Amino acid sequence: MLDAVEAALSSRWFSFSEPDFLNCDTSNSIVIEATVGELSRALKSDERLGLYIRGWTTAGELRDEPVDTDEPVLTVRLTVDATMEPAWELVCDRFEDPRTLSNRDRALFGLVRLAGEDARHLAWGQGSVLARLTGDNKEAAARLAEAYRAARASANLGEIESLADAAALAERFAKGLGAYVEGAYEPGLELGRSGLSSGSIALHDSGVPLRLAGLGTRRLATLAIQKSAVAEGAIVLIDEIEHGLEPHRIIGSIAQLKADQANALEQRKPTGQILMTTHSDVALGEAGAESLRVVQTARPGRATLIGRPCSLDAIRPLMRFTPRALFARRILVSEGNTELGMLLGLREGWPARHGGRPIEQLGAAIADGNGEQASSLALALAGLGYPTAMFRDSDTVLAPATVAALAAAGVPVFEYGGSLNTEQAIFTAASDELVQALLVYAREERGDAVVDDNLNIRMPDLGLELIRGDFGNWFLLSELNDAQLREAVAEVAARKKWFKDQRIGRGLAPLVARVAAANAASPLATTLGQVEAWLYA
Repeated sequence: MLDAVEAALSSRWFSFSEPDFLNCDTSNSIVIEATVGELSRALKSDERLGLYIRGWTTAGELRDEPVDTDEPVLTVRLTVDATMEPAWELVCDRFEDPRTLSNRDRALFGLVRLAGEDARHLAWGQGSVLARLTGDNKEAAARLAEAYRAARASANLGEIESLADAAALAERFAKGLGAYVEGAYEPGLELGRSGLSSGSIALHDSGVPLRLAGLGTRRLATLAIQKSAVAEGAIVLIDEIEHGLEPHRIIGSIAQLKADQANALEQRKPTGQILMTTHSDVALGEAGAESLRVVQTARPGRATLIGRPCSLDAIRPLMRFTPRALFARRILVSEGNTELGMLLGLREGWPARHGGRPIEQLGAAIADGNGEQASSLALALAGLGYPTAMFRDSDTVLAPATVAALAAAGVPVFEYGGSLNTEQAIFTAASDELVQALLVYAREERGDAVVDDNLNIRMPDLGLELIRGDFGNWFLLSELNDAQLREAVAEVAARKKWFKDQRIGRGLAPLVARVAAANAASPLATTLGQVEAWLYA
């Protein structure tokens, strides 16, 4: 997607080949259209592109005859046919023929991109941003010639004011985005195989060429220098900002980019646009729910749908508790900590039944629904185009309106039924041996005294000595039958929150798997089987 935006709006020439076409079929032309707002004054000028301005309505619709309340926008169309020759045009239905866009026209969009390692902008070579910062005119050329002569004589490039000023600007911009600067940026001589040329003058950090810095610092410095060369309204494409950066620098760089936009807005300047892809939940959390856009492919290679959360209040809990789930292709929302931890533990045993494939290989993820927010969160995810399901216990009944909304959104709800909570579903399906194993695990996690006292308060007729013994012998002195004893233990476990913790729930999973395997007809086994089948669908 970033490639498409760059191809449509970048000033550089792009070469295309057969693999760029869908199924390598060159009879179907590549057509990319980008409608751009936040236009700079140069773009809106009638002498340049202003006659082709269209209107973007407050309802998010595009029309060719703009009115005062519309945002001015321009639509660029890139077409590539079987000849492999790209054609850039400005389109507007008010005109019979589109306007051809030159590379100078496209340069007005101010597009810059951070992708991989692009070290050419860290030197004063032809076409680099540092060369533009210095000034692309006769005076700059004369100064560069002087720099070459100075380099040959003494390589004391820091005395050349234009180079030193550009290096200082680059340092300030790079620091603002979180790049590490050991000393100070300065121009320095770096001879390559090509001999002495403008590319031999490179940015240094206290004598060390900046291209030898760490990957993260090189990327941030490159982005900062490119962005600073655009006077206003830059379109910044950032491919995986987390690449080479520690979490704290991811947070700092995104915060600075947002602050730059806020400052531009405050000064009533075009704020520009930032399109960023990421696989980092740190980056996602710092960008915030307001900035989130989810791209879903309707048909492979044919159409792309771009969505945003229908309810920011609904999506924020996921951004807080499990933002990494948004990188999945299908999401199971788990209502509580017990259920979430249990499923995360159970999923470790599923690959053995599915050819060694974990659910992650299929793009499936299990997300924290944060209790009562699970339903609204599942609906928000479904609204973003994710195949979504929900797993919950049945001790509380969903409101009819919620049930109807989930059904309408195509969100299946997996629950035990019969008003069972998870503890009841587990203990009522467990054999005497497994109930005892569950009690042993609870004592390991919560302490012998705590668990035994909890049970003694609920069933004082048993006495602590019997409670500390094997569960299979409890019925000898109890007035309760086997089913009632299990119900009592489950009620204590739920009320005292023995397993209400993701870590403890995960450790509980092996015992739950044994309970389900031994009682395949139980609500526990049936529901967990449905969850597994959906995640592997």
